[in-house]
Amino acid sequence: MEISYWLDISFVLLSIVLLVVYLGVWRRLSSYQNMILFERKELPFLSVIICAKNERLNLENHLHKILNQEYPEFEVVVVDDNSDDGTNEYLRDLKEKHNNLLVYKFDQPKISYGKKEVLEFGIQQATSEYLVLTDADCYPKSEKWLLSMADGFENDHEIIFGIGQYEQEDTFINRIIQMDTGFIAMNYLSFALVNTPYMSVGRNVGYKKNLFKKVGGFKAHYHLSSGDDDLFVNELPKETKTAIIIDSKSQTVSVPKQSFKGFFNQKTRHVSAGMHYRWGNLLILSVFYSSSMLWYLMLPFVLYFTKLFFLVLTIAVLKKLTMYSLIRRIFSKIDVRANYWMILLAEFISVFIHNIAVLVTLFKSKKGTW
Repeated sequence: MEISYWLDISFVLLSIVLLVVYLGVWRRLSSYQNMILFERKELPFLSVIICAKNERLNLENHLHKILNQEYPEFEVVVVDDNSDDGTNEYLRDLKEKHNNLLVYKFDQPKISYGKKEVLEFGIQQATSEYLVLTDADCYPKSEKWLLSMADGFENDHEIIFGIGQYEQEDTFINRIIQMDTGFIAMNYLSFALVNTPYMSVGRNVGYKKNLFKKVGGFKAHYHLSSGDDDLFVNELPKETKTAIIIDSKSQTVSVPKQSFKGFFNQKTRHVSAGMHYRWGNLLILSVFYSSSMLWYLMLPFVLYFTKLFFLVLTIAVLKKLTMYSLIRRIFSKIDVRANYWMILLAEFISVFIHNIAVLVTLFKSKKGTW
C-alpha cells in the first residue's frame, strides 16, 4: 500500500487518542465547579510545614504572609536544614512575635538525597492531623489560602492537590514558564478528577498525617533527590480519597527562573522523578506525550502526501479547536494568564520541552542536591 495510506491511518488514530484525552479527561476540569468556600462551621486545626536551607531572604519576604492568614487556629512548622546564612537566627527572632511559629533545626546525618528527611522531621513535629505543605520561596495569593485548602479536607478527603503559580514578568521566558506551569497543572488536576492522580506540587499540597504514615513517608525514594511530591503521590493506595482545589485564593506563588537554562534544568529534575512513577501512570503519560509530539511531527507530511487533503485538514482543525477551547477555559478557571498564541501553542511547546527533557534525562543520570 502507498505511504499516504499508512500516514493517514496513523494520523487519524493519533488524533482519536488525543481527542479521547481532551474530551474524557481535560473536559472534566473545564466543567469542574469550585467548592463553595468557607461554609464549614468547624474548621480543623492545621499544621503548615516548610523546609528551609539558606532561605533567610525568602523567609523575610514571604513568611509573614503565611503567619498572618485569616484562619482561626493553625501552626507554622519551619525546619532549618543546617543553614549558614542566618536563617535560624531570623526564625528564632520571629518566633518571639508569633506564638503559632514553631522552629526546628535539622542537623542530623542524612541517608537520603534532597530534603525528604527534613520534611519528614517537620511532619513528625506537627501537632495536627491535617497538613499543608509549601516551600520557603513561596507565598499565598490570598489571606484566605488556608481557608481554601481546609475546604479540601471536607468529606474525608485524604489528600488535596493545589496549584502553585509563578510570579509574572514581562519577558519571553516568563511567558513560557506561565504557559508550561498551567499546562502541567491542567494535566495533573484533570487526571486526579478521573481517579488517576500521578503528581502534586510540593509548594501547595495538603494531606493527612495518617496517610503519610500509611504510605511510609518518602523512604521508598530516598535514593532520589526529588519526588517528595509526585513520587509520594505514586505511592498512594488506590482507595485514597483525593480532592482538587483550584480557586485563586487557594494558590501559592513562587519566584520563577530567569533564564531558559534554569527553567530547563528544573524541568529535567522533575522529569527524572517521573521516570520512577508507578507503571500505570508512566504508561498513560508516555502514550499522551508521545502521541502529542508524533502528531505534530506527522502533520506536515500527512498534509503533503495525503490524497484526502480536506478530510485530513478537517480532522487536524477539529483536534486543534477542541484543544484550544478546553485549554482556554481551563487556563481561565485556574487563573493562568496567556494570550491567544500562547494558548494555541501551549500543548506543542510544553510537550516538546517535556520530551527533550526526557531525552536529556535518559542520557544524563546525575544525583542532585537541593
